[in-house]
Amino acid sequence: MSDAELLSGNAGRVIRGGATRAAGYAAGSLALMGASVVLLRHLSVTDVGRYVTVMSLLAIAGSLSDTGLTVIGQREYATAQESAARRNVLGSILGARLILAPLAVVAAALFALLAGYDHTMVRGTLIAGTGIVLVAVATTLSLPLSNALRLGAVTASEGVRQLVTAFGLVLLAVLGAGLEPFFAVSCAAGLAGVVVTLALAGSPARVAPRLQRRHWAPLLRDAAPVAIALVLGVLYVRGLVILTSLTTSAVQTGYFATSFRLLEVIAPISILLTSSVFPLLARAAAARDDEQLRSALTRTAQVVLLFVLALVLFVLFAARPVVETLVGPSYAGAIAPLRIGVVALAAGFLTQVWVTALVAIREQRALVLTNLLALASVVVLGFALVPSGGARGAAIASLTGESVLCLATLGMLLRARPALAPGWSLVLRPGA
Repeated sequence: MSDAELLSGNAGRVIRGGATRAAGYAAGSLALMGASVVLLRHLSVTDVGRYVTVMSLLAIAGSLSDTGLTVIGQREYATAQESAARRNVLGSILGARLILAPLAVVAAALFALLAGYDHTMVRGTLIAGTGIVLVAVATTLSLPLSNALRLGAVTASEGVRQLVTAFGLVLLAVLGAGLEPFFAVSCAAGLAGVVVTLALAGSPARVAPRLQRRHWAPLLRDAAPVAIALVLGVLYVRGLVILTSLTTSAVQTGYFATSFRLLEVIAPISILLTSSVFPLLARAAAARDDEQLRSALTRTAQVVLLFVLALVLFVLFAARPVVETLVGPSYAGAIAPLRIGVVALAAGFLTQVWVTALVAIREQRALVLTNLLALASVVVLGFALVPSGGARGAAIASLTGESVLCLATLGMLLRARPALAPGWSLVLRPGA
């Protein structure tokens, strides 16, 4: 597929493909949501807090191992002209992932040990961390699919991981398992993702990892600003769960972890939408076609905004009956942080659109500053509000951080490329 074809005729296809991908993920999310309800009913409030704390710690480890390679690798793969060059890019990313991901998991386990977490949580970090490594491999091997706009295949690969996760959680709950076996579900999901991705992608994904530093070091240098921004972004969100576990009661940690668990199933939809359109944005940016870039960016933002408006309205009105009906009155303390958290999630969705555009125009260094601002606001408010406010205080700190990040990222984008200002159509159509 030529750049001209992408730029002239495929903008709508990519947006629709992104919406299809999001719809597929949403279907998987329903399965995960149902499984999460079973998990919450099976485990106690305190065990939910322990489970989500470990998974939050591993999310930070996953961002460390990613080092910005997902988005930078997608850009380099999309702009490579020859098949051999694309295979080299893919092999280099795979090699870096296989080195960095295990190191990040070990670092997470050491933190859990030093923080005084119990043996179940430390072992759980290592067990679930294996799944993090496998997911990193599957994500890397899916690059040929997204570059070829085979978004149905990408959706299938991601959907399998979701379904395996949901099935595993429900099965263990039915069998009456304790907390530790639930950490092994991520291993099964990651392995399934690797197998399905290899089967769907075919020969373009069957590359040997290039483990020598000289192959992947240039990619890491280019990805460094994105990596720092990614780590900071995950740190200020997931770090609130860890901060809550260290500074307040186990029950308050459980309440915040419950609201976090319910919303984190939905959060990756923003990445699915924006990563689907990213090949188009990268080519338009490389061609200096600001009009095409602005059009695709605006349409992507409209789809995202339409989704989050519906989501916010639903959660604000339905949070209490949903929580009390699905997981029981013992989780009533999670209602307030859930309502605050969904507004924070909406801001995060829009932030992902602006982040994708900044990377497409090679202004990813701005992400370091924006995420530092967000992290600073979360740290200040987190230490001020969480010890006394518990779950509600953590949710308010999260909302503040996401809002600061959204506005700062948009400001950096318009500063770098004023021609990309979306205009009033961004809000008029979704509002209507």
